[in-house]
Amino acid sequence: THMYNIYCKLILLMWLMMCVVDKSAFVSSAQQGEVESGTRRKIKRLLSFQRYCHASRLLRGLVPHTPGSLHLLDDDYLGQAAHMLSKVGTWNFDIFLFDRLTNGNSLVTLMCHLFNVYGLIHHFQLDMVKLHRFLGMVQEDYHSQNPYHNAVHAADVTQAMYCYLKEPKLAEQLSPLDVFLGLMAAAAHDVDHPGVNQPFLIKTRHHLASLYQNTSVLESHHWRSTVGMLRESGLLSHLPADMSQDMEQQLGSLILATDISRQNEFLLTFREHLDNQDLDLQLASHRHFILQIALKCADVCNPCRVWELSRQWSERVCEEFYRQGDLERKFDLEISPLCNQQADSVPSIQIGFISYIVEPLFEEWHRFTEPSLLSQTMMGHLHKNKARWNKYLSVCTMLLEQ
Repeated sequence: THMYNIYCKLILLMWLMMCVVDKSAFVSSAQQGEVESGTRRKIKRLLSFQRYCHASRLLRGLVPHTPGSLHLLDDDYLGQAAHMLSKVGTWNFDIFLFDRLTNGNSLVTLMCHLFNVYGLIHHFQLDMVKLHRFLGMVQEDYHSQNPYHNAVHAADVTQAMYCYLKEPKLAEQLSPLDVFLGLMAAAAHDVDHPGVNQPFLIKTRHHLASLYQNTSVLESHHWRSTVGMLRESGLLSHLPADMSQDMEQQLGSLILATDISRQNEFLLTFREHLDNQDLDLQLASHRHFILQIALKCADVCNPCRVWELSRQWSERVCEEFYRQGDLERKFDLEISPLCNQQADSVPSIQIGFISYIVEPLFEEWHRFTEPSLLSQTMMGHLHKNKARWNKYLSVCTMLLEQ
């Protein structure tokens, strides 16, 4: 245990010495005239259209999130973070606490740990400096001002993905490449998310909507941004060109699968495979499909968490919806569904989300992983949380009628 704690502290300290904060900001149609501080030379990163980086990327030092906060974590915090990492495969893992213990570096710390757990650094002969550089870029390209789509969400999805990769039915069949792609896609699946949805980008004629022809706009941007950071960091530059290109394409296929508009497409295919009992995980294509499903599950698993964590995520995502609604109201746009705080309550949004998105997907995942203690646990939380939201909705309705 002592050596394990030392190992985890070294990971954290290496990150703190190497990574630099990279400011990123969403520029909406109404804000494109704003100019950032002249003290920073802005350059556009390859294949990304909204992220700006410092001119120098050689020396990386952590910038504190709030005035007066510590640049380095003390031993107590490091010890607690290391203790949490020893339990990272448990479903009640508190990502909010972990993010506080790592001073806002939950995604980088978690990814470094999981890469070591799986031996991916050795297997792919990854350069540690380049790895930290890439992960730092990913983490900082999430918008911390977003209540939901931020780096903590990415870390939460990555932790969930790790739990799914450990499922007995899946774990024995996965190759190192499968694990690498699964974790990378989870970590980067929402990178540079602007905090608004695709319809908002389309109706404001945002350049990303034009670039991706109004199809999987955000997911395409997340993927292309990830590719840009991979190439800028040089993380895969030592691999054969055809191999690195294949990895980029597979990452794209995984990230694009998180497009909620394609939910029925994946659900029906998954259900058909299970009904026909024709999934063969020795086939790379079938393993890739299951990774897509696993990522989709991880992305929407909040209602399957314990209530204390699930409620926080529910409130955060609704706050983000409401902020979009406020923007739409400000610019005299039609308010999008679920974004009107006066009409769309948190309980009603969550009940609909669980009923139409989460339950159908996780019922099929439960079939696939059966017998699975984790799936039983998730379904138990899901049903209890839905019942709780229904109770809250009834109370809200009763109060409004009085």
